[in-house]
Amino acid sequence: MEKTSSALWKRLETLYATKSLANRLVLKQRLFKFCMNECELFRDHISQVITLLNDLKNVEVHIDDEDQTMLLLCSLLPSYKSFRETLIYDKD
Repeated sequence: MEKTSSALWKRLETLYATKSLANRLVLKQRLFKFCMNECELFRDHISQVITLLNDLKNVEVHIDDEDQTMLLLCSLLPSYKSFRETLIYDKD
């Protein structure tokens, strides 16, 4: 039995948060293929993207801020085209 919260967390990571190549690739695939659903709220979609990014961070995969932003923008519905283009082209 683990005595500290830190030791317990490390034990849980060992048991459940595998950092294998296969796991990293599956998580990357989920993020790269992730798309917004027609009936989904924008805030819910962002929350799901953040969850995917955190899952990758937990297995030591770093995706820089610029790439995170592009992944989010590219995952939006076509109806968000002007929003996406405003963020991309009006950034300078």
